[in-house]
Amino acid sequence: MRRKMSYGLCLGVALMLVALSSGATYNANMTGQLEGVWTYADSDQIYFRLLNQPASHPGCSPIYFVIPASVPLDRRKMLYARLMVAYATKETVNIGYDNQGDCADGYIHVHRVG
Repeated sequence: MRRKMSYGLCLGVALMLVALSSGATYNANMTGQLEGVWTYADSDQIYFRLLNQPASHPGCSPIYFVIPASVPLDRRKMLYARLMVAYATKETVNIGYDNQGDCADGYIHVHRVG
């Protein structure tokens, strides 16, 4: 019985460590007005900046927020449309992003635009 409990505990801890170290994490929000939105013909990423853009980030360049090319096209289109409406109307947006690492094209990885 004791051996089964310690095996289960070790397996649980190992699974938690794998989960903590894997992939992108949506762990912060930031609200602000858009300074600009940029796209390029040779790239599928969407770059944008807020007027109150963070000055630093522990793992990525803070110059831009980026919606990565790995986001499916239909979702990127939806997020791009949301950004463009907010930019045109000078509306404040709420950005969900990774504030610890997991950069997208070297910049801050965005998971949500609200």
